[in-house]
Amino acid sequence: MDFQMLFYNNSGRIRAFWRILIFISLLSFSIAPLILIGNSYLQFIGATLILIFGLYLNAKYLDKRNINEYGLVFKKETLVHLVFGILIAIISVALMLLIGKITGILLVSEFLSMPEPMLVIPFAFKMLLVAILEETFFRGYLFTNLYDGFKSKRLFKKKALLISLMLSSLFFGLAHFSNNDASILSIVLLTINGMVWCIPFIMTENLGLSIGLHMAWNFTQTQLGFTMSGNKAVNSFYEIENKGADLLTGGEYGPEAGILGLFGFVVMFLLSLAYLKHIKGKKL
Repeated sequence: MDFQMLFYNNSGRIRAFWRILIFISLLSFSIAPLILIGNSYLQFIGATLILIFGLYLNAKYLDKRNINEYGLVFKKETLVHLVFGILIAIISVALMLLIGKITGILLVSEFLSMPEPMLVIPFAFKMLLVAILEETFFRGYLFTNLYDGFKSKRLFKKKALLISLMLSSLFFGLAHFSNNDASILSIVLLTINGMVWCIPFIMTENLGLSIGLHMAWNFTQTQLGFTMSGNKAVNSFYEIENKGADLLTGGEYGPEAGILGLFGFVVMFLLSLAYLKHIKGKKL
């Protein structure tokens, strides 16, 4: 076996496996010092800037592709996708709350009070940064490179796409394993969640819709009173208490570890497909 072929493909590019390994190693090394900063908002801002700048360098020197291929497309279309992603996620979470209340698996308090704007706005910005970070890395970068790697192994295009979709989403689910009250079920359902957010990127080659879905899914859960990925809600519209089995409600982890969350993912997926079908062939 030619030793060089272990690291380079027929086009002379470093193979996808090594590119991913190098990029993640350098990214982790660059972001690690942010842990010394005591402010989570500054940490997320710093991590976002490092990731985007890192992808610029990675696209130019390692992946040798246009940075737009990661879905970071700065134009009107992206903003439209973002707005509709936010609306779709809000509807999905609201329906999740309604179904939980109607079926009796959730006990929802009376409306408490309108949270202070000075608390809500910074939190919304933080959730936007989280969405940009995770969607850019797991969907824009990781899926794109996995797909590139599997295509080079002479797999059928659809098979390579499916494997890349599932793997990048599985890594997304595993990335939340250290969250409070995480479980095997929460990882499985977050893997499904990752696929729901990856498919719009595959269909549009644009991260706008995925970022909008992700940001509003997290934000709306917390503001309505759900526990979100193991993080208890604060300053929310309602107090929500689980009355049904953990399998239904997600238990202490929140809906993302139960059938209620799966319902939300399905609604979000169907609404996203309906939106994408509506805009197909239209120029935004």
